Amino acid sequence: MARWILQAVRRSPLILVLVTCSLAGCAVPTTGIIARGDDLYTVTRQGSGFWVTTDSLKVEALREAEAYCAQSKRKLEFIHSKEIPAGAFGRWPESEVLFKCE
Repeated sequence: MARWILQAVRRSPLILVLVTCSLAGCAVPTTGIIARGDDLYTVTRQGSGFWVTTDSLKVEALREAEAYCAQSKRKLEFIHSKEIPAGAFGRWPESEVLFKCE
């Protein structure tokens, strides 16, 4: 399979662009952990298509927040979340989690 892809890319660089774009569509961008002051933090996950659910994004954001707290041997305290569903004109779904580390 890989040999076929390499041969196709040599014939047409456009195929490389199409493969790269389709793989990039699977990525889930994140803001990373952002300090908000008063020991509060947020993390936002954004889907890359209308088929991505805000619930799955929230789960991933919570996992990222939990890992962040675990680095300092503290536990995650969930405060609030905000979900934005996919919308018109390429607005992808988002989920933002506000949390503390106890």
